[in-house]
Amino acid sequence: MVRLLFLLISVFGSAAVAQETSSPRLELILDARESAPFEGEMVLATLRGTYRQNITREEVKLRPMTDLDWVRLGLDRWSEERIDGLPARIFERRLAFYPKRPGTLEILPIAHSLEVLGADGARETVILRSAPVTLEVQARPEDASQGWLPLSALEMSDHWDTDPSQLEDGQSVTRRVVLRALGATPEMMPPQPELRQPWLISFTPPVDRDLQVTELGPVSTVVWTWTLRPIKGEPGVIPAATIPWFDTARGTPETLTLPASPIGYASFSANGTSGWRALPEFGWASWALLLLSFGTAMALALPPRRSLRHWRRAATRASHLARLRMHVLRRDAPAVRVLAARILEDHSDLDEAARLAVLEPADRGLYSEAPVTHREPLGAVLQATRNAIRGREKH
Repeated sequence: MVRLLFLLISVFGSAAVAQETSSPRLELILDARESAPFEGEMVLATLRGTYRQNITREEVKLRPMTDLDWVRLGLDRWSEERIDGLPARIFERRLAFYPKRPGTLEILPIAHSLEVLGADGARETVILRSAPVTLEVQARPEDASQGWLPLSALEMSDHWDTDPSQLEDGQSVTRRVVLRALGATPEMMPPQPELRQPWLISFTPPVDRDLQVTELGPVSTVVWTWTLRPIKGEPGVIPAATIPWFDTARGTPETLTLPASPIGYASFSANGTSGWRALPEFGWASWALLLLSFGTAMALALPPRRSLRHWRRAATRASHLARLRMHVLRRDAPAVRVLAARILEDHSDLDEAARLAVLEPADRGLYSEAPVTHREPLGAVLQATRNAIRGREKH
């Protein structure tokens, strides 16, 4: 009698275990980690389902969560395994969660809707739900900067399409910086730094963003581009820009720096007194016109009884104006722009805003799509430059 009772218990117990192991299961498993994540830090997890039915169609449904964002990492994986001696189909999906605040957060149940084929060929819909998962989240470190950016890794490349310190007169240069971050979405990446200086024209096209998913988390790539052109002859320096971020692998704050860079025209280095272009070859008529302009400017610019120093300055100023007039006659807008800016800096009392107003007609010619086909805009620069010089002489 005792043996019969024991046999019945064993049979019914085995049947119960078989029934339990044959039941479909869905669970969310967080990746093991040494410490609780910080707010905003990536939390990796695997959604795993164990099924023994014949599945004809399936769909995973994640509800929006107030305290967490999430990203799907790649395609789902299906495999065959034997569990408790019985064949089973295993479903796995990799997910990344991003907690929005510190404290005790809850990942809501995830639903997996299955359309299964019964033994009689009938189809039915089965919905499985994972159990909710509790997540403890740390507040960001107190010394964290406002640009809080927790990442697993961050790298940068910095490329110029030409040497920015050796530009031709009027030439622009393009700088391209590429950031690649593991553990962030493109929306989390820092804004593009502004490379603005009073002496620099800067054009910034829209940021190029890209997202790739891997088993280790999302990899975001952003491309920053600037087109830069100096508006004065002497070289300047674009200051460095610092990007703070937090290395979650090491648990330490880090910084990434866009290095400072000199930018300027090569002509300034070749000729310490100016950033002009070399004069083209002139014929006899051009040389005669140049000498006549020089003599006229000398007569108008210099009252009697000037010192030797004043004579030299006046001669230099007259020579510059004659060169400027030749550039206007040739409709050479870049040369007019560079030389006029130099003359205004050296021989006028105009402030920077007033100088830019004088040079504005030349800038229109440089940056408009249509080339300069007549002399009027450049002639206006010449006349305004002369007026600025005469205004200084009167004072």
